Amino acid sequence: MARFTRLFALIIKEFHSVWRDPKSRSLLFIPPILQLFLFSHAATLDIENISLAVLCEDSTPVSREFLSKISGSKYFKKIIFVKNLEGLKNALDTETVRGALYIKNDFTKKYLAAQNAGKGGGAEVELILDGRHTNGSQIIGAYLTQITADFEASSAVLPFSVPQTSNVNDGMIMVSTRNRYNPNLYYHWFIISSLVGILSMSMVLLLSALSLAREKESGTFDELLVSPLKPYEILLGKLVVPIFFGCVDGVIILLAAKFVFGLPLLGNMALYFFALICFLISVSGVGLFISSLTKTQQQAMLGVFVFMFPAMILSGYSAPVENITPEFLQNLTLFNPLRFFLVISKGIILKNINFYLCILNLIPIILISIFTLYTANYSFKNRLE
Repeated sequence: MARFTRLFALIIKEFHSVWRDPKSRSLLFIPPILQLFLFSHAATLDIENISLAVLCEDSTPVSREFLSKISGSKYFKKIIFVKNLEGLKNALDTETVRGALYIKNDFTKKYLAAQNAGKGGGAEVELILDGRHTNGSQIIGAYLTQITADFEASSAVLPFSVPQTSNVNDGMIMVSTRNRYNPNLYYHWFIISSLVGILSMSMVLLLSALSLAREKESGTFDELLVSPLKPYEILLGKLVVPIFFGCVDGVIILLAAKFVFGLPLLGNMALYFFALICFLISVSGVGLFISSLTKTQQQAMLGVFVFMFPAMILSGYSAPVENITPEFLQNLTLFNPLRFFLVISKGIILKNINFYLCILNLIPIILISIFTLYTANYSFKNRLE
């Protein structure tokens, strides 16, 4: 009982230290909420409000109907008509537009010929994209391909082709596409289900990394060393507070996700918070390890940023893990708890995954938690000797 009493007193003391310190208190609620709304609206991979330069040498009802399809879409908000190829080139060179469309003077002729012949691939337009923005260029090309399919369906005639795109619109095969778990492809659903882990991780990392460094700067670290508390009890006492506030932030983000952004929250929330606690324990172990190696809060914050950004990049958040090259970096993601928690988070919130699939991703998080806590405790003991 004496051991639990000492541990409880340390936890209460840590709560007071975090709340009374302006630097730590400022990290608790305001930054995660601001980052939630900032990332959910600004850090998006969707490409919208696209400016497109158009050189149309075919002034016919067919070409005008096609251009009206483009201008009427939700993606292309600004259509700039130019008079010659030089104007088309200048618009791309100066980045006035994200893409350029060249419709030749034989567009309608070839289009009608393909219709009469009963086969696709007759009319042709040239789409010129800015290769400096590879991801955006691919998405814009996909948008134009979809618009050609819509134009074909609405006009009830055979389609024309867009060079450098997939050859799916040949007038013979109709592809029906369905999106499961996020039917309308709302980007907010994807990013916010990931932000629960990312924002909680950043806050917990900072709090745990600053804990011991704050003691060293204030001069109370020596008092901890001469106290009856053992090293693992000190680390455990400093583990509880960051995890508590991390869970509070997780609840706030989930409430905003449900009532502001309309996420479905389909799965078991008790299982979700169990996974969140295991994830935050592994993250706190990393923060305490950083804190045990540093002497000042500035050094601790630098160590947090050194860990946090590679962890986000190697988590599969911005790009699938399978796309990461070289291959040894994919193996490195196996030591990243954020990678596995993002699978759990998106799976429970959007997919309602079962307990078995959750455990498959939870086991690596638990193993990482054991490793990080052991490493933090070992490093702390060595610093005492």
